[in-house]
Parts: sequence; structure tokens; C-alpha cells
Amino acid sequence: MRQKRYKMNKKEFELNRIIDVAISCCKSESTIITKEDILGKSRKEECVWARTIVVALLSSGGYLTSTIATALNRTTPAIRHLMKLDTSLRRTSRAYRIAYEEACILAKSENR
Repeated sequence: MRQKRYKMNKKEFELNRIIDVAISCCKSESTIITKEDILGKSRKEECVWARTIVVALLSSGGYLTSTIATALNRTTPAIRHLMKLDTSLRRTSRAYRIAYEEACILAKSENR
């Protein structure tokens, strides 16, 4: 019996691409981040940063808060909290700003 291959639509492809970009920007030598960490409930600092970057990139890309919540297995208030966290971290954390800017550059360059 042949199994049907699941074909991703453009929205799912973009989401996976942005998750991969965030993982590459937030990983460190001592920790490994996976998609399961971002989509799961991990509270490791690197995972929270990567999740926050994913939310910020998707939000700036025009995705609705409810769509982002569904894609990341979160509630809409949780996504709003991550948006506020993004604003706060951009103001206070130089390391987060570097990771966010790197993610923005990678997301734009891979989009072409």
C-alpha cells in the first residue's frame, strides 16, 4: 500500500521556514533547540526567545494573532504575551536584539 505524502501549503511552509530561522539564531553551543521545543511547552530561555522571535516575525509578516496561536499550539492571550515580551526584550537585551536582527536578515534573504 502506498502512503500519500502530505503536501504543505504556502502558509505551513512559511511557518516552518521561520521556525528554522529562529532556531538557527537562538541556539548556543551548550543547548540544542528543536521544533518540538518551540511548539511544545519548554521554558528554557533559548526556547522562549526562539518562540518570541517566531511570533514577532509572523506578526510582522501579516499573520493574525489567532492564526499564530493555532500554528504554535498556544492561546491568543499567550501570543499577545509573547508580543509584549518581544517589545520588552528588544528594549532591554542586547543579545536578544542581535538574535532578532539576525533572524530578520535570514528570513528576508531566504524569502527571495
